[in-house]
Amino acid sequence: MKKTNCFQYLAMMMLIVASMCMALSSCSSDKDDEPEQDLYLYPWVDHPQSYIKFFDYRMQLGNLNIQRNGSALQIDYTLTNVGFGRAVNLTFYLNADAGHDNLGNTYKCSANESTSDVKAYINGQSYGISGWGRQVEFMPNQTIKGSFTIKNFDINATAFSISVNVRKNSPSDITLAYDKMEFVNIPVPAYNGGGSDIPML
Repeated sequence: MKKTNCFQYLAMMMLIVASMCMALSSCSSDKDDEPEQDLYLYPWVDHPQSYIKFFDYRMQLGNLNIQRNGSALQIDYTLTNVGFGRAVNLTFYLNADAGHDNLGNTYKCSANESTSDVKAYINGQSYGISGWGRQVEFMPNQTIKGSFTIKNFDINATAFSISVNVRKNSPSDITLAYDKMEFVNIPVPAYNGGGSDIPML
């Protein structure tokens, strides 16, 4: 009788452990399905190491265009509030070491636009480092233009990286998925004074 009870107890414990493993596996699989995956964009087939990590899957990045203008590199893009369903107020600002290229050159940003290597604009207004950020309100489905200009971009560089801090101001019950918009190892056109022949968003 005692043996039977012991086997029943063991069988019940094994069933409980198996149930817990299935529950943990289910949680892990749910985590894999979270929108973190949707924050990454890999638009360059020939440049698999190049990507954009976005600050929220409910915003859409589009119309990305990269070209050299003389000694400068110009990056234009749009942001559209496609998924929040209401107005969202965000602040954009750069770090002092705002960007770099694939040759190891660093492009800095400062409070003084005239001494900055990187000039950034959102909705037609400039912004800089923390304290000189720019607030922008995105209405539902509204598209707003943004851009960077990297002055004196190395003529031999073939890729750039730049990171923008993004902070949510309102509404209070919304949390952004990530606090930055990161352009990583983005290919640039050859130095020939022309536009980009690289596929863009």
